[in-house]
Amino acid sequence: MVTEEDIKKYLDKSGDSFIYEDNIVVNEHGFMSWNIHEGKLVLLNVYGNGKYWDNFSIDLAKKLDLKTILIATRRSPKAFTKKFGYKITGHILEKEV
Repeated sequence: MVTEEDIKKYLDKSGDSFIYEDNIVVNEHGFMSWNIHEGKLVLLNVYGNGKYWDNFSIDLAKKLDLKTILIATRRSPKAFTKKFGYKITGHILEKEV
């Protein structure tokens, strides 16, 4: 079960301001919320055992007959490319005015 402390840790580490509650899966491995956009599985919030959630998301995509999983991170993408096999397909840029 995910605790309030887990949620706080996730928000602090990710820089996110909230957890998407639609399509959220919570178990002893942490939590993952997701959605489908333009025929792709989009992982919105993921916390906990990364290897477990990577396998879970692959199985979910197959179950939903989707061929692509999208993620975003504020952390270095190198870990995701090396450990989980993602490839960098673009960058998100931000500018305050």
